[in-house]
Amino acid sequence: MRQGRQAGSVFWPGSEAAIGGVRPSRWMKFNDSYSNSARVDSVLTWLTLPAGQAMSLVTLYYSDVDHAGHTAGPATPAVDSAITLVDSMVGLLVKGLAARGLADRVNVIVLSDHGMTPLSRDRAIFLDDYISMNDVDVVDWSPLGAIRPKPGKLEEVYARLKNANPHLAVYRKSEVPARFHYNTNPRITPLVLIADDQWAITTRARFATRPPSGGAHGYDNQLLSMGATFVAAGPAFKSGLTVTPFQNVHVYDLLCSILGLKPAPNDGSLDSTRVMLVKPR
Repeated sequence: MRQGRQAGSVFWPGSEAAIGGVRPSRWMKFNDSYSNSARVDSVLTWLTLPAGQAMSLVTLYYSDVDHAGHTAGPATPAVDSAITLVDSMVGLLVKGLAARGLADRVNVIVLSDHGMTPLSRDRAIFLDDYISMNDVDVVDWSPLGAIRPKPGKLEEVYARLKNANPHLAVYRKSEVPARFHYNTNPRITPLVLIADDQWAITTRARFATRPPSGGAHGYDNQLLSMGATFVAAGPAFKSGLTVTPFQNVHVYDLLCSILGLKPAPNDGSLDSTRVMLVKPR
């Protein structure tokens, strides 16, 4: 938008907020009950607007797989059904593009923002087995525990938690590994806890009413279970190519390259994705 192009967003998370005072040309307030086929219709309509109004970029979001993964856990019939549903919507979009003569002009990228790992009542880390919960405020629970000890309690809480459970990593804010980019912002709590894959951070009381079940994400991004999906097709992409895994932060520069936009400063680059492009810029 800032570089004079048109953009539209169908329920992309955060799209109903103005970023730096700027919104997409067209956007919709998030409504999870809005039918999936109607979402596709919106995209196709926006891509076929008259010259000067047609979108250069449209984002489309489905929450079906995420909801099923949280409720039932990954590798379950519920997730299989959700994948089948979303796959049919991608098919509806691709057929719609072809019917409108856009198949050789539009690039389609199907991607997710995270994976999913199964939870179990048998894999729970009880903080109150090691510390008094009266000594801390828990800003966020699991799998990334954000802990703010009460005044004068930081060192005691840290010492009690540091080696308390083999499935729990405990860091002072300044000690969080650099690769997480999570140790400088003032909103980050003094203690940061990271649970092992498939483990949940809780308390005995919390467990009694909300035992770990279904699935979750937000674990170490290097875990295979947190890996995301990326499939792309269109005139900008080579055909039949499988690439090595890359981090999602590189998708932004990829989109900018395809659209001929100058990327804003960011943590990604085109180095990890250039190989998939027919004519990288």
